[in-house]
Amino acid sequence: MKALGIAALIGLSIVLLVWGLRGYLTRRFQRDADWIARNRQRFNPEPVDAKRWTIYYYVAFILLLLVLVFITPNPLFGVVFWLILLAVPKIIVESMWQKRRRQIDLQLPPAISSLANSLRAGLTLVQAIQRLSENAPEPIRTEFRIMANRYSFGAGIEVTIDEARDRLKSQNFNLFASALLVNREMGGDAAETLSRISRSLDKLHHMRQTVEAHTAEGRTNIKVLLVAPVILLLMMSTADAEGVKMLFTTSQGYAVLMVAGVFIAAGIFFAGKITHAEI
Repeated sequence: MKALGIAALIGLSIVLLVWGLRGYLTRRFQRDADWIARNRQRFNPEPVDAKRWTIYYYVAFILLLLVLVFITPNPLFGVVFWLILLAVPKIIVESMWQKRRRQIDLQLPPAISSLANSLRAGLTLVQAIQRLSENAPEPIRTEFRIMANRYSFGAGIEVTIDEARDRLKSQNFNLFASALLVNREMGGDAAETLSRISRSLDKLHHMRQTVEAHTAEGRTNIKVLLVAPVILLLMMSTADAEGVKMLFTTSQGYAVLMVAGVFIAAGIFFAGKITHAEI
């Protein structure tokens, strides 16, 4: 009976806490739903029930919290690890988006060249974009399909181009979009302008490849910083298993792991700053 009373008290406390924070929780739910909808559109123009997927997202993390609390030797460590894992989905999605955007940057020069050829053949800009939305390779085809869909639903071509520029946040696409918008406002030979931009982006790509070749050693060092601690920990576990076990079962061990994690993260951050170069 005593255990049942404690469980009832804990449940009532949780209900009161949720009720007191209902305003914040509602706003947070809406922000997460907007984040899911926005990132879904980044990868696929098809609509999605963002609120339903947000509920799935919450349920999955609640189940993960329960699993971590039960399987870790120290429940507090499980909660701290769970809080760290909360940031993982956004990191993964952003990494996938950066990879997709790099692919789009690589595909943009030939796409612009194809757009210029379509304009020379007598097609309008909208018709040329629709043609790219059908024939261009993925993932840039999806971007042009979103633009074509937005125009077919009544958005102006200038608004459509601006939306694509804001969505991609790519310097290369920004140059392409700005040239299109200026050309539509000032007039001129749009096909020739696009051809020059395509050639310029090709040269920029070759320059970036040169820089990446010169900074390859630094990027390798970052990978070593990530892998070396795990390898050293495994090697130490074969020589002193009890000592390594203390890292994961005592408060002092948790402190050592957190300090080591901070130093590793700082090393990776500064190495990344050194090897990253804007062109």
